[in-house]
Amino acid sequence: MHPMSAAVAWVGAHPAVTAPIIGARSVEQLQASLDSIKIDMTPQLYAELAALSRTPPPATDRLEEQKKS
Repeated sequence: MHPMSAAVAWVGAHPAVTAPIIGARSVEQLQASLDSIKIDMTPQLYAELAALSRTPPPATDRLEEQKKS
């Protein structure tokens, strides 16, 4: 599994993401991004990949908007 393919598949599986935005400077990079559809992003695999990075804090501007409502 190419790391770029895994990254695009992981982002695409996030419930808040409509579609991952990809950028490629070569056909090889584009192919790696497109190969993400071949990855079966199970909940277990998603959790394993998510555990590799820390969760960012919530956006404070969104919290302020919620308080005004």
